[in-house]
Amino acid sequence: MKNNPALRRATISAAQRGQIVQRVIVDGWTSVEVAAAFGVPRRLVDVWVADFRRHGMASLRQDHGETVAAEMIQLTIWRPLRAMLRRLAVGLRGSLAAEPFVRPLPLRQSNKDGPR
Repeated sequence: MKNNPALRRATISAAQRGQIVQRVIVDGWTSVEVAAAFGVPRRLVDVWVADFRRHGMASLRQDHGETVAAEMIQLTIWRPLRAMLRRLAVGLRGSLAAEPFVRPLPLRQSNKDGPR
C-alpha cells in the first residue's frame, strides 16, 4: 500500500498551479492534456482555470498541506452542499420575513384641495 502511487499524498504547489493555468490560458493546451501531463484530474484543472479567470493571481494561493484529494472533496461535495444550503436559507428568510406595513399616502386632488 505504501508503493501505490494512487494512494500517495500528492500536493500541488502554487507555482505548479500557475504552470497548469498558464498551459491552458497562454499555451492553448486543453484541460485533458494538462491533466495528463501533471497527473491531476481534468475537473480540477477546469476549476483552477476558472478561479484564475475570476480572482487572478490570488487564486493560486493554497493552504499548506492541502492535498489534491482534499481539494477534490471540497469541490465535489462541500461547494455544492454549501450553495444548496445558502439557497435554502435565502428562500426561508424570504418566506418567513414579515413584510412591513406601509400606509398609502392620500393623493391630493388639485381641484378639491385648493391652492397650496
